[in-house]
Amino acid sequence: MPILLTQSIPRPGRPLLVGLLAVWLAWGSVAWGGEGESPARRRVPGEGDAVARRLSELEDQLGRVTRENQRLSAEVRALQQTQPAHRSQARHRVEDEDDRDSVIPAAAWQSEIPPETPAESVDAMASEALWPGSSGVATGAGEDAFTTPAEATWCQRDIGHSATRPQGWHVGYDNGFVMEPGSNAESPFSLKINNQTMFRYAGFLRDVETWTDSAGVVQPVNDFSNFQIPRGRLSFSGGALVPDLSYQVIIDYNTVTSTPIGFRAYLLSYEFSEALAVHVGQNKVPGTREWLTSAFAVQGTDRSMATTFFRPSLSQGIWITGRVWEDVQYHAMLSNGFNTSNLPARDLNVYPCWSGSVWWEPWGAFGKDSSDLQWHEQPAIRVGTSQTFAHDRGSQANSYAPENSLLRLSDGTVITNPGALAPGVTLTDYTVLLSAFDLGWKYQGLSLLGELYLQTLGSLGGNGPLPISSTQAAGGYLQGGVFVLPREFEFYGRGSVVAGDYGTGGEYAGGFNWFPLLGKDNLRVTTDLAYVLRSPADQNRTNYVAGYTGWLLRAQVSTSF
Repeated sequence: MPILLTQSIPRPGRPLLVGLLAVWLAWGSVAWGGEGESPARRRVPGEGDAVARRLSELEDQLGRVTRENQRLSAEVRALQQTQPAHRSQARHRVEDEDDRDSVIPAAAWQSEIPPETPAESVDAMASEALWPGSSGVATGAGEDAFTTPAEATWCQRDIGHSATRPQGWHVGYDNGFVMEPGSNAESPFSLKINNQTMFRYAGFLRDVETWTDSAGVVQPVNDFSNFQIPRGRLSFSGGALVPDLSYQVIIDYNTVTSTPIGFRAYLLSYEFSEALAVHVGQNKVPGTREWLTSAFAVQGTDRSMATTFFRPSLSQGIWITGRVWEDVQYHAMLSNGFNTSNLPARDLNVYPCWSGSVWWEPWGAFGKDSSDLQWHEQPAIRVGTSQTFAHDRGSQANSYAPENSLLRLSDGTVITNPGALAPGVTLTDYTVLLSAFDLGWKYQGLSLLGELYLQTLGSLGGNGPLPISSTQAAGGYLQGGVFVLPREFEFYGRGSVVAGDYGTGGEYAGGFNWFPLLGKDNLRVTTDLAYVLRSPADQNRTNYVAGYTGWLLRAQVSTSF
């Protein structure tokens, strides 16, 4: 009965209850000693002295119990006060490629599991226990185990689980929603969840009604006007299993393909040093600089027409990245192919795709964004090159796979379409050689970037005779921007061109960027207007359609968190 009563009495009354129980026990000892025995027993000489000594012992014991109860209650209150608030205002860091130390305020929540009581503390407390088996919750160590006061609720939960449990985990927001070990915990596991989304209006007003591809097929040119989500990303990343081993899984969602939700990328990475990190999985084939730049960090609503035409796509493989000197970085990949992200294994050939990119930033960190969001007080430049070679065979990957951009002739015809190179003949075997050279400059809100592309499709073979064994195309883009409100509002302009054996096409575009979070691209509003001339590029995320000529208007809101 005393146990049940102690557990049900509110905390402030428990020390009083313990005292009352002790007095009751003392009174019971006297009463039982007086009433439960014969008159002859009461008249035993010296019995009064024995009762007095018993009462004195009980009073001393009651005092020790009261003091111990007060000490334990004070200790519990002190421990509870050290626990972090379940909701607090936090500041989170927005990381950049150059690891700039800038933060923006955000309402965030975090909690930390209370630390495990050290084993030596448990032993010490056990040696001081006065009432083994009294009211409380047992530690699970046996019948005579030390029991904690019932009011120490988190102590009961923690001590009762495991003596080896990690000492606290942090949950909150830090450039993503994170769950990671606390400062005193040793665990390789962590999880970060990020989201990126583009919401766009796209409208096209045609200047021609049809176009004819290289196979002689007349294709219609249509106006369009719609709202869309061209890109959405849900990323799960963190550490696992052993130190320096990290992972990332990216799920793609969109409204512009027949597969609105799909797998985009997977990375399993081990960092040996700053100079060498090894990755396996599916990711970008590093064929051009603008392709390696995130679509959420390019200067316009999307990548240029030239980049869309020349770049490779995603593929499975192994790649390495690193910084060999303070200002030189590289990215090299061995993959299944130039454009094979969703091809089944039986449709792949035995020839891998070799691709690599290297860039030099001699005047300091250039930054990941195409715009000069960092507002470089001193000029910054980036010089780089990317080289790719692939020997592909058979059909290309489905154009609706995430970020796929099919290889085309310079008029926009898919090279593997029947009749693209000769009537009645389909290309089945070919090599791709792509060379790209890029240059960038930034200074106090000004930016100028450009990239040159040289492409050769060679060793052409089909299911019939072909009139040519190779074909070439060249192109590039040049773009520039200026912030009229530092790190907040920017005007930019861009031009790109593709020229080859089968025709020439290009675009001329201009627009603005507004960054409501000063100097941050986490929230961005972009609008641009482009005149498209005989587009050789076609990619559902970009709104470029092969053969189209006319005016293209895009207005977009993008978020990253």
